[in-house]
Amino acid sequence: MALSMFLRTPVCTSSVFRQQVMRLATQPALLKRPIASATPLRLLAAQQPKTTPILNAVRSFRTSIVRLSQEKGHDHSKLWIVEKAVAAIMIPLMPIALLMPNKLFDSVLAILISAHTFWGLEAIVVEYLRVLVVGPVVPKVAMTVVYVLTVNLLGGLFYLIFNDIGLCRGYWRIWRNMRGTKRAKK
Repeated sequence: MALSMFLRTPVCTSSVFRQQVMRLATQPALLKRPIASATPLRLLAAQQPKTTPILNAVRSFRTSIVRLSQEKGHDHSKLWIVEKAVAAIMIPLMPIALLMPNKLFDSVLAILISAHTFWGLEAIVVEYLRVLVVGPVVPKVAMTVVYVLTVNLLGGLFYLIFNDIGLCRGYWRIWRNMRGTKRAKK
């Protein structure tokens, strides 16, 4: 991955870089000669290549279908920033929502929890269920399951918020009941 990211940088996509790679790739195999060769450099330069070059032409390096079709690809670094921002927003939002339970904080918290969960599950599916490893059907089924789980999670949280006591009040009720059962056991 690091190599493909390096090859996408402006330095690697410039015409000067391509010309240098082309020059190196089309030279005859110099590896057959010993390092301490007695052949003078002017004779080496005058010799014509007798072997077929490694590359006939240097083509631009593309790693995805989007790049091959010359369309503008998605910038996944921006999505990564959004994911980290959502995680950072959730840190102060959770205590605030628990201290001041209302439908607004509950709704924002439900959306952020659902988005955070979706991105995590999607990353698991994309990372571990690759098409080359498990075939083309399993990743599609797994992504469908992720979408269904996320929609059900968000729907369930909104049902709890708007038709029941609310997300944070529900948390406090569970907390109170758990403390009550511990006292009853003593």
